[in-house]
Amino acid sequence: MPTYDETLKITTDIIKKHVDAQQPIRPSDHIQNDLGLDSLAVMEVVADIEDRFNVQIPNDTLSSLSTVEDVARALLKLAP
Repeated sequence: MPTYDETLKITTDIIKKHVDAQQPIRPSDHIQNDLGLDSLAVMEVVADIEDRFNVQIPNDTLSSLSTVEDVARALLKLAP
C-alpha cells in the first residue's frame, strides 16, 4: 500500500500530463479553478488515476474531490 506522499506524487505526475507543463502543482490546488482542467480533462485524469491505482472511484466520492490533496487522500482510502 503506497504512503500518502507516494500517492500524492503519482497523482501529481498524472495531473501534470493534463495541464501546462510549466505550471507547478501544489497539493492545495483546485483541479478546475487553479489548474484549469475542464470537465472532460477531469474525467481523463480520473480514468488515468483509476488505471494507475487499480481502483474505481465511486461517483459520490468523485463529486467531493476538488483539490489534488483530496484525490490523494481518497485514493488511500480506496486502495486495496
